[in-house]
Amino acid sequence: MMRVLWLISILFVTVSLADTLTLDATLLNFDETLQILLEHSKIFEITPPSTGTVGSLKYLEYNGHVLANVEDLYILDNNKLPNPGVPVETLKLFGVDYVQADGNIKIITCRVNSIEEIGRTIVVNYEGERNFDIEQAEDSMKIVAKDWLVFRGKPAAPGDVLFEKREVVVEKTAESDGQFRVLLKLKESAGYIVKPLGERIDPFEKDTVFLVGYGDGRVIVRSFSKDLNGLDLPAYSNSLKIAKRIADEMNYRIEICPIYDIPVGVTGVVVLLREEEDMPELLDVIERLMKE
Repeated sequence: MMRVLWLISILFVTVSLADTLTLDATLLNFDETLQILLEHSKIFEITPPSTGTVGSLKYLEYNGHVLANVEDLYILDNNKLPNPGVPVETLKLFGVDYVQADGNIKIITCRVNSIEEIGRTIVVNYEGERNFDIEQAEDSMKIVAKDWLVFRGKPAAPGDVLFEKREVVVEKTAESDGQFRVLLKLKESAGYIVKPLGERIDPFEKDTVFLVGYGDGRVIVRSFSKDLNGLDLPAYSNSLKIAKRIADEMNYRIEICPIYDIPVGVTGVVVLLREEEDMPELLDVIERLMKE
């Protein structure tokens, strides 16, 4: 069940966290602040706040900041707060993102740090809850926020489009800790496929395969196999030709070595990009090569 944290902007309200709390809209007491930080640490799977007492003084430490409280006195990082409570704005100091919308203050439970396009695979790297969905339209695929989230450091509202790709359909999706992958399929075959390094390649694949990862700027060609009485020669020759073109245009070096990522008899290369910014150039080179 999605954890939804609301701080309603009236004087006293009920907020659903792990338990029901009554909060002030602009000032939180010590226990309410601690409850929010505990929930935040669970959602983002980070170290929870540490707490302690010294006599009647209570304190907590979270995200490098210390909040102390005794009766109506609140001290944040050795500075006395002007009011008997913790201003809501202080949550951002603790690394808790929120937005004000429709008269409410909403705690954000998802951060999308990046969306990478690696050939036909879209890789979404995120933290917290997966507050985004895939929408398939007739002529495009969209990644859409289904709740408030932070996208590349900025708030995104429900319904905002985070990514869109036209003339493709979703073939399948996969999810692991902090990463969501969308495998796309072109409406018409382009004669080649681009996949992240590590994904399985069909040994009977007819299209040219480009496996892309990150490294030191290399194009790797699988060594020629003598096991098929010369039947691997066309695939090997075409792979070497493609590798030389990519290496020349991107100023990369070529390496020929035994690799098992590309099956024997399949035309393809492994490209280790120097940096993420090289991806558009690689895709442009591949597209031009495959049209020749």
